[in-house]
Amino acid sequence: MTAETPTKPISFHDPDLIQRPYEAYSYMLSEAPVYYDESTDQYIVSRYEDIRKLVADSTAVNSNGANERLARAHKPASILARINKLFEEKGWPRAAPMGHYEGEDYRERRDLFERFLRASKVQEYDGTIQEIASGQAERLAAKTEADLVSEYCEQISLRVICRILGAPDEAIPIVKEATDAMITNVGQLGSTEEEEIEVALKEIEAQHFFKRMIDEKRARPDDTILSEFVNSPLPSGYVLTDPEILTLVMLDLFMAGSETASKAMASGFYYLCKNPELQQHLRADLDGNLKTFVEEVLRLEPPARALARIALRDITMHGVTIPKDSLVMLCVSSANRDTQRFGCPAEVDLGRSNAAQHLTFGSGAHSCIGAPLARKE
Repeated sequence: MTAETPTKPISFHDPDLIQRPYEAYSYMLSEAPVYYDESTDQYIVSRYEDIRKLVADSTAVNSNGANERLARAHKPASILARINKLFEEKGWPRAAPMGHYEGEDYRERRDLFERFLRASKVQEYDGTIQEIASGQAERLAAKTEADLVSEYCEQISLRVICRILGAPDEAIPIVKEATDAMITNVGQLGSTEEEEIEVALKEIEAQHFFKRMIDEKRARPDDTILSEFVNSPLPSGYVLTDPEILTLVMLDLFMAGSETASKAMASGFYYLCKNPELQQHLRADLDGNLKTFVEEVLRLEPPARALARIALRDITMHGVTIPKDSLVMLCVSSANRDTQRFGCPAEVDLGRSNAAQHLTFGSGAHSCIGAPLARKE
């Protein structure tokens, strides 16, 4: 069965498609598993097995420089130059996030995180997460109306990471404003130069807050992940710089961690609100159904719809050649709805045996470090 041909070219910078991508997913999965998006000069890979194959092959694609390529493609060079100068003069230069490293450089940095985020360690955070979630629920219950996303989902993920980091509650509004600004910076097209400056200044304000914390941990080390970043050289002997630590905290922990987890929670509430029968099934057997429900929500609504990569060589798939150095978008959202992998993929199925095999957390060496914490939240 073939999917209906789109009435206009597929572009994931099209606002209509961003809101309603499922027809495009269906078409690509069926008719164009490697789709060239002329408007953004990138190749979109949509099928489950193709994405698994690419991320498993270290000679095919990597993430180094992919997001910078996206920024250069959609923001004038003059704006980027002014923003970079602003960080140098008023804050600290943005360093490369952890996912942009490869080989041993990546492994060493990942090991730092895994000491605090591996599954066995995350079990120790059970009480903390329960306490935070219950506290937020009680606050909501005392109101006649509330915003479930900002007052519950976002607060849980932000507060949990602050606890792990050793940051005080006063950090939460600063971090929230900065992460919102960073997401705007990454995702917004066509913003004015002054809007870009405003976004950067919010990020710089958060840099100053966490720089004070870095100095405190340097003077008085403790058992938090931030103290580990500050005081523990990598096995190679390399000592992380302050700009690198700031990037690990703001981008790798808060933006990549709290923002994605809160989006996933919000998606879970969405499915529960629109399907009362699903609520009943969960309540009837939480131990039996809750984990599968979490995996189904993660599969259906991944917070990050695609992984940006650079082709390291010419890659030919399904009759299409992706030239070396091309930007490649691995569309995990479509892969998670691939009928060759998941039966009736558009439905929440609490009996699905392979629900956890989704690609929401990536796959291979660069799979999401925070997956155990996100699942627990």
